[in-house]
Amino acid sequence: MAADRKKHKFKFSFSNLFKRTKNAKNINQVNTKPKKNKKKPSDNDEQTSKLKLINGTRKRRRIIRIIVYAVIVAIIITLIVINALTPTGLIEAMQNGYATWGEGKFPIAVYSSNATDFNCRNGVVGIVNDSFFELYDDEGKLLQAVSHGMSDPVLETSEARFVLYDRDRYTLNVYNYSDELYSTEYDKPIVAADIGRDGTYAVVTDSDTSKNIVFVYDKDNESVYKWSSANYYITDVAVSNDGEKIAVSLINSNGGIFESYIYVLDFDNAEPKYRFNFNDIVSSVTSCSEDYLLVNGFDRAYSVPWNGGGEIDLDLSGAVRCFDYELCGGFCLVFGREDNEQVNTVTVLNSKGNITASFEFNSNVYDVSISETRVAVLSDNEVFVYDRKGNLKNNYKLQKEANFVGISEDGNVIVLDNTELVRISE
Repeated sequence: MAADRKKHKFKFSFSNLFKRTKNAKNINQVNTKPKKNKKKPSDNDEQTSKLKLINGTRKRRRIIRIIVYAVIVAIIITLIVINALTPTGLIEAMQNGYATWGEGKFPIAVYSSNATDFNCRNGVVGIVNDSFFELYDDEGKLLQAVSHGMSDPVLETSEARFVLYDRDRYTLNVYNYSDELYSTEYDKPIVAADIGRDGTYAVVTDSDTSKNIVFVYDKDNESVYKWSSANYYITDVAVSNDGEKIAVSLINSNGGIFESYIYVLDFDNAEPKYRFNFNDIVSSVTSCSEDYLLVNGFDRAYSVPWNGGGEIDLDLSGAVRCFDYELCGGFCLVFGREDNEQVNTVTVLNSKGNITASFEFNSNVYDVSISETRVAVLSDNEVFVYDRKGNLKNNYKLQKEANFVGISEDGNVIVLDNTELVRISE
């Protein structure tokens, strides 16, 4: 058995001994390292974590609320600013904008054949004859057509509203783009009326107790002012853009000599704030911008500042044939010799009432129109278009002789003959 037993050789190795010693040492180090006891979370730690979570959530919600409130405040401020900048308020601006939504088409066969009054301002065309009052946008869409029943209708316009009154009779109506807003019957015949940018309007009537009376109403048709003229006849009235004052032209004869005045009246006092005296006849006054009025008379025209500064004599030499103004403050008028209708002068004024151009036009002039950049002169069967400095830019031959001319917001010429409204595109 001993013979069969296998002999095992013993082999000593220093390297093996070293490895064993090193491994044992490492094991002892691991085993001798103090164990860390896992700390069980206490109730206070859990409450602290929950509080941190709640505080973080509250902080996020507070930030979100602040952002929401800031957005709401910004929207409200924006709406307030827009409401203040629009002529008669945001709601009516939206209504007017909706009324012009959609498309139209030129030429247009108008209801108002043989029109007696016409204007083209702020992208809207107003037409009046002895039966109808019509409004179109300058893309050709019909906004409204009204049978007015007036014998001598006169149209006055602002940026958002229109006044139509029956001269020397009793009816006055106020419209926006799509509806009749107010209608008033006066006890005495109406002499003149005007409407300002913010919807304030003024009406001059005859009177039993004075020469004339002027009534002023705000955009909500509430009476805000009344003024009587005891010594002079009121021939015309103009309303300022901000609706805080009016100007009236007055005239009387003293010993066979005419005396004319322009009074600027605010609504806090019966005494004129400013007076302008003219030693000749001035019979009409037009508000052209927030800075000045245009005063017309027999062979006379003046630029008169709203703030009471010195007037500017436009140095006319002849009768005023026609004139027009645009809502940004430009004004143009045509005047010429009474004995020769083919000798005319076109004068252009800027928003401050200063002359920027004056040029000769040697042909008949039926109508004139001004926009921010152009002046259109209607003559016989042709329209001549100038820039505001008096340089000829274009001219258009018409198929039919027209009575009125306007300029659309996009610069196209619009003409009205006896039956049709036509747009001439460049």
